[in-house]
Amino acid sequence: MLNLQRHLFPNKRNLLSMGINLLDKLNNIRSKNNEPTNADVLEGFKVLLSKPNEGERILGNLFSSNGNQEDLNFDTLDVNRIFHINDIQKLCIDYRLRFLDSKRFNGTFPSEALDAIKAFEQQQDKEIKGFKMIAPAGMFKLAEKDKDPLLFVPMGGNYYYLIAQWGKDLHPLRKILVYPFRDFESLMKSVFGFCMLVALLFPESLMRGPKDTGTILHLRVIFFFWMVFSTGAMTALYGFSRMKNFNSNLWKSKYLD
Repeated sequence: MLNLQRHLFPNKRNLLSMGINLLDKLNNIRSKNNEPTNADVLEGFKVLLSKPNEGERILGNLFSSNGNQEDLNFDTLDVNRIFHINDIQKLCIDYRLRFLDSKRFNGTFPSEALDAIKAFEQQQDKEIKGFKMIAPAGMFKLAEKDKDPLLFVPMGGNYYYLIAQWGKDLHPLRKILVYPFRDFESLMKSVFGFCMLVALLFPESLMRGPKDTGTILHLRVIFFFWMVFSTGAMTALYGFSRMKNFNSNLWKSKYLD
């Protein structure tokens, strides 16, 4: 039997060794498709790795920008997107936001922002490397994250050009909630307003004791000043320890508080 097999299949080992070499097949397919040679492939990879794609280039500029001024072609700009530093300052103070270089931004840049920068560069026929951001403090590695950043390019003369906006809108009550933190004057107005409201709405039955002979107005005035004293003390002890600084001092600060 063994002799018969040897007779019928004298080169069985050779037949088994004649399998399909996938690498050879792949090389054959590449040669038929007129793919570049090995030297061309290596040269192409060198060029590809030495020159990042557009998205990587733009992200690299965003995360390394010091907010330097850009020389722009004003003929291609939309006048409605040009904002003065005073307008930006007021917005940041009103809503307790930060206006900092894009390299300090801790959020993500969506595709629409990168597309907007690419389109703007095509309009300007130049690469843009100076970027500034308006966003809540949390998006600059400072605190709890929030929403709705704005991306600007410095134009010079304290003017900035808005390139892109993304994310969700800020909470509609944010301006009211952060009003006491604008500056010291706003804080005192908030304390006095709160104390006056409480003094006016506090029930008369709880204010007047069995031996009180003064008028209700007299009692409310005394209660108002007591509220100012107690609320002011609580604000100084607890509020400043949590808030630490006012919006007017923080809007361009790169520090936590």
